[in-house]
Amino acid sequence: MSKTQIEERIALLYLALQYCSERTKTFTAGERICINQERFQWMHILDDETASPRPVSQNIESKIKEVLKLALHHNFKPYYADPFKEEILIY
Repeated sequence: MSKTQIEERIALLYLALQYCSERTKTFTAGERICINQERFQWMHILDDETASPRPVSQNIESKIKEVLKLALHHNFKPYYADPFKEEILIY
């Protein structure tokens, strides 16, 4: 994946988590942990290209896609900004 694709994936995962937190509780605690593990692994890959991705399971990926459809349909904007984006602006 390119740097831009990785950053987009990180943003989409954050949006899915925030939609779940603020609107509908879609993900279990364990699923949220898996999503965050993938997010942080992608952040790590941005610093170390030799690191391997840790994608979520197909079941969780399907739920993420459904949540993202809802978020886009409702023009959802998270209450809290993505801290990763703030970090990018600093650099």
